[in-house]
Amino acid sequence: MLTALVPCLDEEESLPRLEAELFAALDGLGFPYEAIFVDDGSTDGTAAALRRLAARRPRARVLTHPENRGIGASLKTGLAAAAGDDLVFLDADLTFNPALIKDLYAAREKTGADVVSGSPMLGGMPGVPLGRRLPSLMLNAFYRGLFDFKLTSFTPMFRLYRTRDLRALELECTGFEVSVEALLKLLRAGKKAVEVPVPLTVRAAGASKLRRWRELKAHARLAARLLLKG
Repeated sequence: MLTALVPCLDEEESLPRLEAELFAALDGLGFPYEAIFVDDGSTDGTAAALRRLAARRPRARVLTHPENRGIGASLKTGLAAAAGDDLVFLDADLTFNPALIKDLYAAREKTGADVVSGSPMLGGMPGVPLGRRLPSLMLNAFYRGLFDFKLTSFTPMFRLYRTRDLRALELECTGFEVSVEALLKLLRAGKKAVEVPVPLTVRAAGASKLRRWRELKAHARLAARLLLKG
């Protein structure tokens, strides 16, 4: 069984398309699944829209943070409630296409990997402006240089995990950098990771929650912690 975990912060405008594309992709997998949406303290109509979605979709569940706690906190909240043996973590803004979940599974079947990560460094960033591409390119080059793991991308959320592996980790990050923390801690624990090419696209609705300098500072703190712990 698969748990699709989607954090949502002020994503009311994105939800109609997300519902259509995500559930079409999950239905197409041909095995049981659940979709967990974590409303991370939204201040628009996201909470009400998610309640309506869950009423229409019996495989959907909605968890709520009364105030914004961050995407890493949403991962931990959803992980604690997940019923699936596998967990795929993906953005509500559809910058990664849910139809590519099947490619993550295909790569795991072919390689026996413990974690399969979608890589826009391999799949491209069509239409993404330089101001959005550049921090991603810099951060991923930074992590490639700092840690001796042969991967192209460390920061993207779109990734297939074994739920038990994630639960064995002590995840400290509350922000976007949690994706790096989870991947590096799994690799250090001896887990095998592979990548598949996935394009990173531009969100069609709503506003990005990424704040460039805040994220760069969070990544610097994470890298320092990881280096100190060897």
